[in-house]
Formats: sequence, C-alpha cells, structure tokens
Amino acid sequence: MSRRFLKWIPTLLFWTLFATSIGLGEHYRWLDTLWYAAGMLSILALSIYSLTYAIRYSHEKGAFSVKGIPRWLERFALDEDSIGSGTKVKPR
Repeated sequence: MSRRFLKWIPTLLFWTLFATSIGLGEHYRWLDTLWYAAGMLSILALSIYSLTYAIRYSHEKGAFSVKGIPRWLERFALDEDSIGSGTKVKPR
C-alpha cells in the first residue's frame, strides 16, 4: 500500500463508524455515551502529549508557537487565518 493511501485509513474508519452509529442510534442509546467517552479520551491524550512535549522540548527554539502549543498541533487548534500570520509579537 502506498503511504498516501495509508493516511486515509483513520479518516475512512472514523466516518464509517460515525455513520453506522447514526443509523443505529435509535436502537442503541449507549452509542452516544461511547462517542462522548472517545472524545474525552482524545482530549485527555492530546493534553498529556502536549504537556510532555512542552517539558521535553522546552529548551529548543521554535518548537512552540506564540500561543504556547506545539507547532505541529497549530493546524488543528487554530484557525487558518491565525496560523503563521499575525501571531508574532511586535517589539515595542
């Protein structure tokens, strides 16, 4: 399999599970709780990862944006307008 195709597997898996849960939501009410728990676990995992990243790479210059988040996470956490432009602090 090509690397480009492998990037699409998590996306296809998510949307397949999401569409299936919408269809079965009438019969299985516990699916809402499952999606909520999955979302909370994802947020917790990203928080722990960001904290360990901050501790591990605190001495490196340019590893973090001005907002204090890892640069690679900027594209998920910020709007497209604020990524790379307008986030720099001007000296007085």
